[in-house]
Amino acid sequence: MRLIFLYVFVFISCETKVDTHQSNMELLDDVVKIHDELMVKMKDLKSLKNELAQDGVEPDNKLILELDNARSSMMKFMKKFSEDFQFDKYPMDRDSYQDIDEKGLSIVNDKLKSQKKIVLEVSDLFETSITNAHSAIKK
Repeated sequence: MRLIFLYVFVFISCETKVDTHQSNMELLDDVVKIHDELMVKMKDLKSLKNELAQDGVEPDNKLILELDNARSSMMKFMKKFSEDFQFDKYPMDRDSYQDIDEKGLSIVNDKLKSQKKIVLEVSDLFETSITNAHSAIKK
């Protein structure tokens, strides 16, 4: 009876570990996808800022400050992400999860959830600042 309990416990533990790893990979893919989309828009931030400046908008104008804040927020996100997740360690090294216990995988999961929240906030800053700048330029 104890042996059966042990097998069931080990099976459930392994399954949970794989589920957490899978969740980590999905979160990582989401964060990287959003990051990549924002990287394409980084040039838009600079172009819009230059266009506003050419139109005589002062550097301390809300539109310029929003564009700068969006860019700065992206840089802070990337710095924090690279500090938390080095390229040669899990989860960036996807196959190394087997060396990590469930608690370690859960810690990574929490960090990835936090990073996803942050990158979504950065995305909102991008969208707002770009939309506001386009609206001002069209006037």
